[in-house]
Order: sequence, then C-alpha cells, then structure tokens
Amino acid sequence: MERSFAKSQSGFIAKTLFLMSAALLITFVVALYTPAVLGNINPMLMFGAMGAEIILVLYLSARINKMSVGAARLWFFVYAVLNGITMSLILTTYSMGLAVTVFLLTSAMFFCSAMVGMTVKKDLTGMGQFFIMMLIGLLLLSIFHMFFRLPGLNFLIALLGIILFCGLTADDMQRVKHLHEQSYNYNPSDV
Repeated sequence: MERSFAKSQSGFIAKTLFLMSAALLITFVVALYTPAVLGNINPMLMFGAMGAEIILVLYLSARINKMSVGAARLWFFVYAVLNGITMSLILTTYSMGLAVTVFLLTSAMFFCSAMVGMTVKKDLTGMGQFFIMMLIGLLLLSIFHMFFRLPGLNFLIALLGIILFCGLTADDMQRVKHLHEQSYNYNPSDV
C-alpha cells in the first residue's frame, strides 16, 4: 500500500512539474518571438497583456473549482501565452544571453525551492498567507521605487523577490503534495 502511494505521488508530482515546465517554456518562446512577429512592441500592448493577466487570474481564482481538468489546463496555457507577451518587453530591453541566463537561473531556483517544499516536514500553510502579504508589499515598494529612485533599493527589491518566490514555490509544492494525499484517499462511492 505504501509503495503504491509513493509511486502514485511521484507520478502526480512529475506530471504537475511537467505541465509547469511546459507552460514556462511556452512563456519563454512567446516572449522570444513576440518582438519578431510584432516588430516594435507598443507599450499599450504590454499594459493590455498585463491587465488581461490580472483579469484572468481573478477569473480563474473564482472559477477553478468549477472547471473541468481540461478547461483548467487550457486556461493555464492561455495564461502562459499572455505572460510571454508581457515578458517580451523585457527581452527587447536586455541581451538574449542575459535573458537565457536569467531563465536558467530562475528555473534552477524553482527546482530547488520545489524540492524544499516536497521534503520539508514543517507545514508551510500559514507561511503562504505571509508570502502573499509580502508580495503586496513588494509590489508597493516597486511602485514607490519607480517614482523615487533610492540607491540600493534595486538590490533590496531583488533580494525580497527571491526570498518571496522561493517561499511561495515551496508552499505551492507542499500544497500539490497535500492535494495528491487528499485525492489518493478519495473514494468515488462516497459522493
């Protein structure tokens, strides 16, 4: 029984990570080719894509439990495409070598944070809410920094962002693990 659970959990997590990796790759490819397809990128397109991302997140947050798995997966990939359009402006600002390096570093950081979330024994559920509050604070700090340039604030924002997203990733991976545990014990005859 325990071996069957471990095998099931391993497959569930591998499939989840595969889908996340596929979406990340879609985001990167769309970001890479959007400037080539559109030529000069209009800043209004970026703001439109950012607004669409926010609206999509709010929509999905409200409806995700009512969607079929296929519909949720489709919307997940739509979000990856929108994210790629938004990220394309970043790729036009920096060199391709730097963009690829950052992509690889963030992928490695995601992997390490995910492994922490999978292996740590401490329940991170309460930390998730703290990290969401920290995300709001980081966004406000970033907006403040756009208007009032303070020396050293870029480094602080980057450091807080790394800590924040490592924590959110570990928390999310622990949620994936718990989701599997709940679905593994699910008995269809109980419905």
